Amino acid sequence: MPLPVTLLYGGACALLVTLLGTHVSLIRLRTKTFSSADLPRDLARPVRAHGNAAEWVPLGIILLALLELSGLPSRTLHILGGALFAGRVLHAVGILSKNSLSVVGATVNYLVMTAMSVWAIWLHFA
Repeated sequence: MPLPVTLLYGGACALLVTLLGTHVSLIRLRTKTFSSADLPRDLARPVRAHGNAAEWVPLGIILLALLELSGLPSRTLHILGGALFAGRVLHAVGILSKNSLSVVGATVNYLVMTAMSVWAIWLHFA
């Protein structure tokens, strides 16, 4: 069964995680810093931005796919998927720029994940 909405936001979120990971790799190459116990100051924020996205995106995309398979309307799925992607972008930009957008992005992420989780549970019992 095709999942066009999940395909869109899954691809967008995967691209974001890939770009964040590439950013970390380029800094590691530039500074000649490879895997080590001591993380240089230049790498702390990029590594955290990438790691945070890598932690949250898979669960968000799985929930979005499950809701799409459960028959949620396309508009609702686009709102959830768009908010998930926007929250992840805001969080990454905030972490990398050292500003409060990271808090906004994290808040959006928590709200979307909570909404999708509760909706999934509700659908189970409906």
